[in-house]
Amino acid sequence: MEFNEIEDTAGSDFKDYFINNKEDLENRKVIIDKELWYIPDFLTKEELDYIKPFCDDKTGWYLTSRSSSIRNKFIGVNYRIHPEGTICPTRGIDLSNSAIFPDETDSRYHPELWYRSEGVFDRMKVVLPITLNQDITLQSFWPLDDSDHSGAYQWHWEKSMAAELGDTEFNDFGMTAAWSIYLNEDFEDGQLEFAYKPYVIKPKAGMLISIPMTKEFTHRVTPVKNGERHTLYGTCFKDLNDREISNGETC
Repeated sequence: MEFNEIEDTAGSDFKDYFINNKEDLENRKVIIDKELWYIPDFLTKEELDYIKPFCDDKTGWYLTSRSSSIRNKFIGVNYRIHPEGTICPTRGIDLSNSAIFPDETDSRYHPELWYRSEGVFDRMKVVLPITLNQDITLQSFWPLDDSDHSGAYQWHWEKSMAAELGDTEFNDFGMTAAWSIYLNEDFEDGQLEFAYKPYVIKPKAGMLISIPMTKEFTHRVTPVKNGERHTLYGTCFKDLNDREISNGETC
């Protein structure tokens, strides 16, 4: 984000924070190639410690349509447990204590470390393009089943993959960025690699990474072994009102 992109509704506290911290945060970026960059230790130990119990808790996860070896959890939602043991029973995969995909009836809370002035979201808004979608989505990669090479385990790119594969109705909803924050290191493999670039990025706890969304940066996660790979992930949009809202059928 640039200073002239800050919304008029943003408070003076954020504008002051932006002015005082933009240069320092930009200087912490390790630029790999164009918009492929990372910031080491972006999360503090206090912030990592806050997230860890959510990673360790075996309840509240839901399976994604992308892979049976990937599960997600919303932090900030008082979830309900699915009576059938999984959010998507038609996929034939059982996950005990799985959450029902949240909707407008579920109560929410705002973790202070993320939403407070000068918290995680304020730091992210300084270094990422407009406009940050302020959801806290936890994504965990299980050890990969040999039969399941779908989702983030296969080569993909974010912004226009469907369009370039021939989907004439594809809409990227004005997406401007995709990012991840790595939360742990106690697993084997699970590295980020690129199809057309010589880069291999090993996750380090606390690292924020911005991944370009074009075909040039086609990427995948190598199969995880002996542990679980935990990340926070999300996107930015030109206008948050235009983004697609996921539900229990499209998760």
